[in-house]
Amino acid sequence: MAFLYLVIFLLLIFGVIGVVVYFFTGLTKRLKVSIVLSLLLGWILILGYSLYQDKKRKLHEKLLYSFNHGKVLTCKDVNVTNDKFNFVSGTLVFVGKEKTKFEGLVVPIDLCRVEH
Repeated sequence: MAFLYLVIFLLLIFGVIGVVVYFFTGLTKRLKVSIVLSLLLGWILILGYSLYQDKKRKLHEKLLYSFNHGKVLTCKDVNVTNDKFNFVSGTLVFVGKEKTKFEGLVVPIDLCRVEH
């Protein structure tokens, strides 16, 4: 959420700079329009990236919730369960537990989906 506030703050700063450049400089109209369009494109790209990251974060939360509650996650060709794997939050991977056939196996959470 703090990231969203930072993005909004930066957008406002760039918006003010855009208004100042557009109205109070001696640049040509074509250059002013190019600057404003560039700012708009940047805002749209930032919004799209933020929405993509939010969707990805929600998916990770859903997967982790399912994992913690004993459901089976299918990650490529490996079935990941909390009795055979540990979750490492720093790198968002599942690591096989000791004394299982998956010992040392590292599976990224991005490759997983919930089995129903």
